[in-house]
Amino acid sequence: MKLPVALLVASLAVNAAVLTLYFKPSAGAPSAGSPAAAALAEKSAGPTASGAPVPAAASDAAAQNAQLAKSWAELQGGDLNTLVARLKAAGFSTSMIRAIVFAQVNEQFAARRKELVGNQTEQPFWKNQRSGMMDPKIMTALRDLGKEQMALMKSLLGPEGMPGNDEMNAWQRRQFGNLAPEKLTQLQSINTDYSELQQEIMQKANGVMLPEDREKLAYLEKEKLADIAKTLTPQEFEEFQLRSSNTANQLRGQLGSFNTTEAEFRALYKAAAAIEEKYRTAGTRNPSDYQSRQADMLAQAKAALTPERFAAYNLATDPQSRQVSSLVARLELPPATTQQVVSLQQDFQNRQRALMTNRELTPANRTAQQAALLQEATAKLSTTLTPRGFEAYKQNGGQWLDGLKPRPAPTAPSGAGTLAPAVRLPGG
Repeated sequence: MKLPVALLVASLAVNAAVLTLYFKPSAGAPSAGSPAAAALAEKSAGPTASGAPVPAAASDAAAQNAQLAKSWAELQGGDLNTLVARLKAAGFSTSMIRAIVFAQVNEQFAARRKELVGNQTEQPFWKNQRSGMMDPKIMTALRDLGKEQMALMKSLLGPEGMPGNDEMNAWQRRQFGNLAPEKLTQLQSINTDYSELQQEIMQKANGVMLPEDREKLAYLEKEKLADIAKTLTPQEFEEFQLRSSNTANQLRGQLGSFNTTEAEFRALYKAAAAIEEKYRTAGTRNPSDYQSRQADMLAQAKAALTPERFAAYNLATDPQSRQVSSLVARLELPPATTQQVVSLQQDFQNRQRALMTNRELTPANRTAQQAALLQEATAKLSTTLTPRGFEAYKQNGGQWLDGLKPRPAPTAPSGAGTLAPAVRLPGG
């Protein structure tokens, strides 16, 4: 039956009303064909229960709702393939058809999903949530159900009709590179398959990773990369590594507030990948490697960046500076404040070392100068960070200020006479 297209697609508001009223009905929203909908249609044509006439606006709205309910009932009749065909004939947009069909399909699978999850024992609030993790068998069943649901969507609408297709493609291109849609689909399939295998291992481990678990995960990661490499050209695989490899992800995390350009990131990634390969080939995984890796990366960054940009990189990647940078951002102060605070710290710590190694000072003199140094540091940092910010800084990167506090001078034992002049001991 040919439906009144003008009524169904007159405006986005009408389309939205269809979705709201019929896919996710509230407790008071009648569904199409229900007694409540029939009552609504009957009510729209006559006076209220009290006999008073219905206002024109309310009557029009009721009539429109009744017509929408009737139209939806006509559209919905038959199977999902018929629904898709009727929606297209009625003039609905692709995105609207996708939303309507997805809601209908999701409703069909909701009962099966609820049945699976309902078999889980509810975890008491006083128990550790980790011990209440979902049964791996149920997780597998839910993943299979999700695959079945997506397969049905694809059979109804084709690849272009998958929910969130445009957004998914944008995310995949960020992860994999600017590839053809068929390659993006292949890579996503590879990622999904290996991700499920990795999840099974982690679920079984339940937070306790044994050496064999790590070996299995490393093996799966290696096999996944091999499968991806077979799918892509060497240049495409290089672009994939630049976006999604562990080395690239770690580098992005280490850069902190360093606002890198694409060219700078590519140069730094090349250096980081070479360093990773160097230590992997050597076969060393000692804790001491961390310092060596950091030193190598710092040297490579200095060679790859201009002096000004290297100074910004060094500041952003230094752990203590990053803590200060986070505080500065939290206080909504200018970014340059980070460098000012770091410079003040370096200056006062250098002066503190000079003060403590000056053998010409008497204990009383040293104590007085230490107190003055702490007072000066407090004043300058309070001005730079604001007094409120300085109080927070003392707990977030400013612990070095404790080293500026004067140490109490040694006192003579009780009953002792005049202290003898201090004798400088060898090496003292």
